[in-house]
Amino acid sequence: MAIRTSFIILLTGIMLLICSCGKDIGKDIAIRDASDKSTNTIDTTAATDANPTLPEGVTISSIQHALEEYINYQLWFYPKKIEGNKGEFEPYIGKTIEAEIRIYDSEPNDVYLHTNIGNGLAIIKIDNGIVYCDGFINESDGNAPKGNFKVIDQLSLTVEQPHKPNYGHSPRKNKMIAAVETYISDFCKDMLSGDGKEKWVNAKIYIVDFYEYETGVSVWIVRQDGYAWYAPVALTEENGYFKAQGLKGYELKNINKLTPFDSGRYLFHKEITDAVKQYICK
Repeated sequence: MAIRTSFIILLTGIMLLICSCGKDIGKDIAIRDASDKSTNTIDTTAATDANPTLPEGVTISSIQHALEEYINYQLWFYPKKIEGNKGEFEPYIGKTIEAEIRIYDSEPNDVYLHTNIGNGLAIIKIDNGIVYCDGFINESDGNAPKGNFKVIDQLSLTVEQPHKPNYGHSPRKNKMIAAVETYISDFCKDMLSGDGKEKWVNAKIYIVDFYEYETGVSVWIVRQDGYAWYAPVALTEENGYFKAQGLKGYELKNINKLTPFDSGRYLFHKEITDAVKQYICK
């Protein structure tokens, strides 16, 4: 995403939509003209230079995984049962989604997916070797790619029941977490030395798990009286090191008084359940 659906500012980036096709690119590539929808087939061995290729590091398998991860993320955090959520992927649980991998002549370095469940195009990106889906854009949107495109291949996937996202691990991600930990330590020192410091004693702090390609991390700080503060943190990298900077967040006066189906409480519960680190402010 790549700001995460949960990374609210106002949380999303979460909002929005993170592919292993059982086959490789075949000998034939369908070249489709978006205006007349006609299809021709050419032998790739006869016109290799004329055909588009996927960006370096992007494979059919990684594209499929990215789409699967994106769909699961939406199902996990934004079910229809919670007020305000559309639950757009829920009708497809247990069903197969077909998608074609497109490269538009106007954007030869970008990859898009067109599925059989709507007019949106999934945006596929790569960052530090990680291939991910950065959401969907409607084909009628002014920022959507236009004109002719070539279909690199097709893939299909079965939408599974929602499960905890696979955020991944790496030495680089550990450095990102360490930067957030430093920020949290400084925050606790400030809260425990200022006015009303008694309110922050033994407050619980959660670093929400995240994808390495994200530029921000969600942090929840929960006091003993039920007051919860959402504290997003931006990460900047320089020479292999990360620095964390706090951003404007928001408060929930008493998390315990919100109904289970309140969107704020549901997201809070899901995110602290997915916490990669937990601390006590003391």
